[in-house]
Amino acid sequence: MPVCAINARLQQSFQYSTNSPATPTLRQTLSKALLQNKPQQVWTLFRRIMHSPEWHRLTEDEITHIIRVFNNQFIFEHTEDALNRASIIIKLCNDREVKVATTAFYNECIRMNVYMNKRDAAYKIKEDMDAGVYGVDVRSDIYTYTSIFSDTNAKTSEDLAQLVEFYDEMLSRGIEPTELAKKPLIKLARNVGEHRLLKALLESPEAEKLTTLHAATAARMLSNRAQAFIAEYDVDGAKSQLEQLLMYHIPKDTRAVPFSPGYSVGSADIKIPLEFTRTREAFFIYTRSLYESIMRIYIIRRRANDAHELLDDMRRTIYLPPTRMAYNWFIRFHAKRKNIQKLHEMHDMMLQDGVMPDEYAYTKFITSCMYHPNPSRLQKLVDTATRRAYFGAKDEEHEPNVGLDEPEGVHSSGLPDVPRHITELANIHNIVYHPQACTRFYKSMFLEHEADIDDLRSEKCQPNAHIINSVMCAYTMLEKPVLVLREFQRFVRYQHRLSPHQRPPDLMKSIIPVAHIFKMALDAARVINNQWMARKILAQMDVWGVRLPNPISKEA
Repeated sequence: MPVCAINARLQQSFQYSTNSPATPTLRQTLSKALLQNKPQQVWTLFRRIMHSPEWHRLTEDEITHIIRVFNNQFIFEHTEDALNRASIIIKLCNDREVKVATTAFYNECIRMNVYMNKRDAAYKIKEDMDAGVYGVDVRSDIYTYTSIFSDTNAKTSEDLAQLVEFYDEMLSRGIEPTELAKKPLIKLARNVGEHRLLKALLESPEAEKLTTLHAATAARMLSNRAQAFIAEYDVDGAKSQLEQLLMYHIPKDTRAVPFSPGYSVGSADIKIPLEFTRTREAFFIYTRSLYESIMRIYIIRRRANDAHELLDDMRRTIYLPPTRMAYNWFIRFHAKRKNIQKLHEMHDMMLQDGVMPDEYAYTKFITSCMYHPNPSRLQKLVDTATRRAYFGAKDEEHEPNVGLDEPEGVHSSGLPDVPRHITELANIHNIVYHPQACTRFYKSMFLEHEADIDDLRSEKCQPNAHIINSVMCAYTMLEKPVLVLREFQRFVRYQHRLSPHQRPPDLMKSIIPVAHIFKMALDAARVINNQWMARKILAQMDVWGVRLPNPISKEA
């Protein structure tokens, strides 16, 4: 039975539960959880039903949908517990001799075995389906082959050859491939470098119109196709997928994804909880990954103007800021060319978008500006980097949105509103900084203008050796030895707090930067003729076993 028909039956069952004046039964509550894609709630209700009389009332469609929810949870959340739960349900059905005679059920069994790397078991189920073991109505269809193709453990050319045999068998039976069926084959062909097969899959006619799919689902499909075009060095083809995606209506579900998803470059696989895969924010996350994949290719090909146009278009189109990784691509590109003006523009963009520059970004900023004839720019960057390093801001992946006063019980969309008085927020990032403070979209000011920077320093700050090294080097070039010693003292205090009775482990990870830190501190102490500070620095070097990068006289 098609998936849409199963969902229709579940919807009908759910309507009965909402229209009934009596307390809903466990089955009716389970139907509601299935429709809302809540795996944890589905599992809790199923365990209760297992030991109740309602077990015998479960239909084939409900059992199939339960297994499908856990298979989908594994795909979206990459959790092994989902597969374990699906296998428990199938084993329970076998132990209690539950008779199931639907193709959809055995398709989900194939998916589960394929995900668990039990290919022989999956192929045996398909053979039994073709042989009529499960009944005359159970036959292989497009979803059967899609389940076989979705082998997450397929990595090699041999695995691809085996899947291609099933693909040819599917075509010989007159079954037209869909984008969902071709998606894993395109991904595997791209990974193993089978460019002829990849080109054939991309050029084959689309039997399924993507306009019939949900926006977030289409985003995953088009992102996968775009990655394949990028593997073929066809940037225009990838951009055409992006243009097609932008024609979709933005989803109406405004629930916020509970954590910040991560993804690797060149991959359309993004870890998002199953319950939130059709939300507005999930759609923007998929769209952002596609934007950034194309931008990366533009930068690699030194087409900086095209990359910047795409970045500006992305900031106008979607309500999520670019990732720090994407900004670092631009920073590295312009730092190599000592393009100071562009680096300042990127720095301001990051602050406006609420994207916290990391040690890599600030190191590139500072080292690129050291040789600029205007020292004021370097001074401004150093001061900004110092504030960012010592604010002690929380982890941006878990920091709640600041300034959004939502009433209790109301879900935040995760997408801040456009402020009414944007001019009031224009320079707010010069006063205070929060990782999630996207000044382009916040609806109200998140701190008073009277906030004092010195009052916002946290005792839990974690000075990084690389950032401290860059900042001290910049202060040295600006001929400000007092500020050099200030940064040195902060670094030493933090290391003492981290490991009060032994040599800090961070020193072993950053031997060269730490040596330069001590050398610059010694030079600064001698410039201001502070012999007491110089002796203190040398004593600390002996305690920690730090060796200077160049021989230096110990006169002080």
